[in-house]
Amino acid sequence: MIRVYVARQRYDAYLVADRLNQSGIRAHVFNEHMSSIVGDVPPDVAQPQVWIADDRDEARARALLREMERDAARTTPRYCRACGEQSPGSFDLCWNCGTALA
Repeated sequence: MIRVYVARQRYDAYLVADRLNQSGIRAHVFNEHMSSIVGDVPPDVAQPQVWIADDRDEARARALLREMERDAARTTPRYCRACGEQSPGSFDLCWNCGTALA
């Protein structure tokens, strides 16, 4: 097992783990309830962590994490082909009708 991500919040860890799992990379969240001990132990030990089960998936997992970071940084609005509504650049689906944004 290899740690590939340290999250600030539990929900961030689960978003990353879910995306990895959807891509066929077995991922697990550890330390999801440890935030109360930050200060007693180093933060990277107590914060939620995402670990992958198979070491051979590390390169793919890291590439997917970079892609997720790029997607989150998009700021240009996106327009839906189906209904014409504008969505924030980081959205993958139209907020109005749920159609995938190109």
